[in-house]
Amino acid sequence: MVKKYRNFKEIGDAVVIYSDNYINDIEGEKLEDLCASYLDRGFTRIVIDFSETDLVNSIGVSILIGIIEKVRDSKGRISFSGLKRVNHDIFSIVGLTKHIQIFDTEEDAVNARARQGMVTT
Repeated sequence: MVKKYRNFKEIGDAVVIYSDNYINDIEGEKLEDLCASYLDRGFTRIVIDFSETDLVNSIGVSILIGIIEKVRDSKGRISFSGLKRVNHDIFSIVGLTKHIQIFDTEEDAVNARARQGMVTT
């Protein structure tokens, strides 16, 4: 069953969260709270879609690292999709691409249930 809302879409045990235009402290905290609420509700797979995100600043990256740790501590899986080149480069520079699966589209991320390892764009 798919439930689609403005900033997220629920698909079975997965949720796709659509991040905002600029991920900084305020928007990052909103994203962190939303991810935590889905983990609390028993969702095991989180996909953050960055297709509408123009930039993630250093505070945003720090918050994303915290989100990744919380998902892993909950025995869940997290992946990113729709990264623009600038954000992919930022994530690569800070080392996130070594620790998270990155997909071109949210569909690829949601459908990658059985796949292991890293996929980069």
